Formats: sequence, structure tokens, C-alpha cells
Amino acid sequence: MAEEYDYLFKVCLFADKDVGKKTLARFLEKVGSDLNYGSTIGVDFFSKNIEIKGKKAKLQLWIFSDKEDYGYGLIKMMQERNITFLYHFFINGSNGVILLYDITNSKSLDFLSIVLQDVKKAREKYDFPLLLVGNKLDLEEYREVSNDQVKKFKEENNISESMEISLQTRENVEKKMFRKFIEMILNQD
Repeated sequence: MAEEYDYLFKVCLFADKDVGKKTLARFLEKVGSDLNYGSTIGVDFFSKNIEIKGKKAKLQLWIFSDKEDYGYGLIKMMQERNITFLYHFFINGSNGVILLYDITNSKSLDFLSIVLQDVKKAREKYDFPLLLVGNKLDLEEYREVSNDQVKKFKEENNISESMEISLQTRENVEKKMFRKFIEMILNQD
């Protein structure tokens, strides 16, 4: 029997190494039978069903690997060779992009600046929302990324929404991040 849902959304999630992608993957693996998991070179694929406003939404989440060969190193190499790898193979056809940074590591925003070069190319052709998400809210006392830095990053990159979460404690993850992002996608129409 085919799975039934009202909406199907493809979402790419980008983050530098040690930002929380593995913790997010473990969270998604624990959420139950509505999870499908697959892996390709450099990308982990999850699908998560979420009920929102009485409708069933299936979120296909493409989480880019933090392996040096496939993460920042590959992106940098592709840009040096002027190849838009991410644009053609992953971002195209997405309903949105989540940009995850670590509030305790200001360099995690630098990685997102590199990724955004390809994301901006895709947004020229397809209009989709971007959500900037700061992880490790549970480590507030070690914060390196200020609210002013986030505001400036959003303004420079035409990002309207941001939030902070803790993948470790699950604060704001499902009820805020996933639901908010689905609402952003639905409000695009």
C-alpha cells in the first residue's frame, strides 16, 4: 500500500563538521516508524512525516556529510574548478534549504557562506525559503556567535527567518524547526 500524505517537500540541510548533523541523524532515527533512511556519497537521506494543521507532510531531508572528502573539501574543490556540483545535483528541485551553524563556533558561519554561493544560483531559478538555524543552545555559556552576527549574516544573504535549537536536548527541534520550516514552504505559494 502506498504511503499517503498531503504534501511532499525536499529539503537540503547544510552544516560544517561538528555542528550537529550526526546528532540530528540520531534524533531522526529515534522518532519512529515514519522514518526512511538512505545514504549516498556525501549525503544522508531521511524522510520524516509531520502532521501540521491537520495535514500530513512528508519531509525528505538531505543532510550533507561532514566527511572531509565530501564536505567542505569537496565544495571548495568544486568552486575552485568552477563546477556547480551542489546546484545541479541537490539544490535544484528543493523546496527549501536549512543552514545549520554552531552558536559556539563562529567559523561555522564561514562554511555556510561558501555553500550559499551555490544556493543563490538555485534561488535565481527557483524561489524557496532559507532557514538559518543555530544549534547547541544548551551550550549558551560558550556562545561565540552573537545576535548581531546572525542579523548581519541574514541581511547579507537575504534570509528572512532564523532560530536556535539544541539537538542534544531536542529543544525547538520538531515543534519549532521542522514545523516552522514547513509553514515557510507552504506560505511560499
